Amino acid sequence: MQFKTLIFVLWLSRTKFQKRLLFLRLCAKITKYAIYNSFGSSTTDKFDSKLSDIDLLVEIDVPDPIERGDKLLSLWDTFESFFHRKVDLLTDSSIRNLYLRKSIDSTKILIYDGKRS
Repeated sequence: MQFKTLIFVLWLSRTKFQKRLLFLRLCAKITKYAIYNSFGSSTTDKFDSKLSDIDLLVEIDVPDPIERGDKLLSLWDTFESFFHRKVDLLTDSSIRNLYLRKSIDSTKILIYDGKRS
């Protein structure tokens, strides 16, 4: 896995080494997800470590819509607990607005890919 040196990664690197390991383990437990730090202030210099939320684009390989929804809710709750802040989750299939898609695509950063690990 490769981390890119942007604001989100800098925020993670300021945390304790154990916290980073915990994040990697958390991601490894969720092997069917590719998780992106996708858009918003967490990928820019406008990120405020005390106030900003974290926006994630999540791909889930679960065809059953009920199971998919359960996994999304569980993932959302897990990441809000881990980061101690508000987390917004979007799935690729939920983005229908072309302007929003363009904005997300221009700033998204891969932070973990369970399909490759």
